[in-house]
Amino acid sequence: RLDTLVRERYASAIAEGALLFSDSVVSSQREQGVDFEVRYVPALAKRPSSKPSEKQARGDFVNPFLPFDPRLHVARIGSTHQLLLNKYCVAPNHLLITTSEFKQQGEPLTASDFAAVLDTVSNLSQAHIVFYNSGEESGASQPHKHLQMLPMPDGMSSPPSVSIWLRSTCKAGQVCSSSDLPFANFGCRLESAAVLSPTGLYAAYSAALQRLVAAYGDSVSYNMVLTPLALVLFPRLRGSWQGVSINSLGMAGLILCKSTKEMDLVKGSGVLGILSQVGFPPESASQAIHSSEN
Repeated sequence: RLDTLVRERYASAIAEGALLFSDSVVSSQREQGVDFEVRYVPALAKRPSSKPSEKQARGDFVNPFLPFDPRLHVARIGSTHQLLLNKYCVAPNHLLITTSEFKQQGEPLTASDFAAVLDTVSNLSQAHIVFYNSGEESGASQPHKHLQMLPMPDGMSSPPSVSIWLRSTCKAGQVCSSSDLPFANFGCRLESAAVLSPTGLYAAYSAALQRLVAAYGDSVSYNMVLTPLALVLFPRLRGSWQGVSINSLGMAGLILCKSTKEMDLVKGSGVLGILSQVGFPPESASQAIHSSEN
């Protein structure tokens, strides 16, 4: 199975120094009846961060995905995608689905992208969180188009923000916004077998993206979080707040902190409080959905 191949590649990449694993301390913070994950990763403070456009503008930029490091290569996915290990990871077996040819990060996802996702998750025994950072304020760092996958944390059936979103009365096939989340969101339930196909996922994603673009314009940054039960888009107002950087995992409720100061800020402001600062007000998403239904 693919599980075995991923574990073997991960172990060999660590041994060969091709993959850099950062130790972390994980704590939980309960809000709205859900346990959010807050991970303290001191090594992040030493890692330079820049947006995709800034990387591309540098004359010395080297695309890490083309060509990719063969020591991080797990499998080829058809003729269009590659499955790689993430070189810099804070959780084991962090996977990347990259396009075989260069495509710009931030381009809308395609049915081919979702086919690659389904081909991968269907061969893994554990449920995964799949996510996509789109735009300069989304937490994206590499210009080459890629989705990311992480095993679902132990004890979670869905990441915290998605668990709250699933409380909504959204019917399969509809695009809905949850008023329980204090930031804008556009999502679809995936409980129908018809939706769990490349064309079905692409249709759900496109419908949610259409609502998002109608509300905020086609240049807005957003995060996509995909789980076995839902696909949710979170439009982004800014990429960080008071030093705490937020990407798709952050919007899903899995926060990374690089200092004790950031940890204290998360505890004081609350995870949902910080996410409300980097997302748009929830009312704007509700208004966009109601307008499209009239």
